[in-house]
Amino acid sequence: MTITVAPNPRTLQWRNFREVPSLPDEDAHIDINFSVPNRPFRNVNGRFRMADTFQIGVAPVATVRRGASQTAALLAHEQGHYDIGILVAHAMARDFMALEADTVGALSTAIRDCFNRHRETLMRPVQQKYDRDTNHSQNATQQQRWEGLIRRCMGSTPTCDRLDNLQL
Repeated sequence: MTITVAPNPRTLQWRNFREVPSLPDEDAHIDINFSVPNRPFRNVNGRFRMADTFQIGVAPVATVRRGASQTAALLAHEQGHYDIGILVAHAMARDFMALEADTVGALSTAIRDCFNRHRETLMRPVQQKYDRDTNHSQNATQQQRWEGLIRRCMGSTPTCDRLDNLQL
């Protein structure tokens, strides 16, 4: 069973951002859209599992405040948020591969719970700590530290399951 992660695009550019009149307390913002295809489940020895192979899509929902300076530093910071989302998708894929249940309904519930756990419960604290530590890209030392943490974790996917000691 192989579940892969397919970010699109892989690297952000300012053209991926939609201009908005204002944003609360920041010049740019990224949300992450995960797409998990609806594929038939497999029955393996009486236990239901997810489809043998598929991709989790990852796409940014990116906005920038109209008039904000679209600097390389700010774009790199937003790329960090996006990369955290990609890492969360890898962790989600790992957990999806381990799921099995006695019934289709139980597996559907387990998939939904796993998705929500990663998307809401686990990703949010990592994204918030990244912003706090880096002061939304204004603390260059912390920004470099986080870029290193993210780069190392990306280099060890799909096994990396923590970022700055927080679970993905």
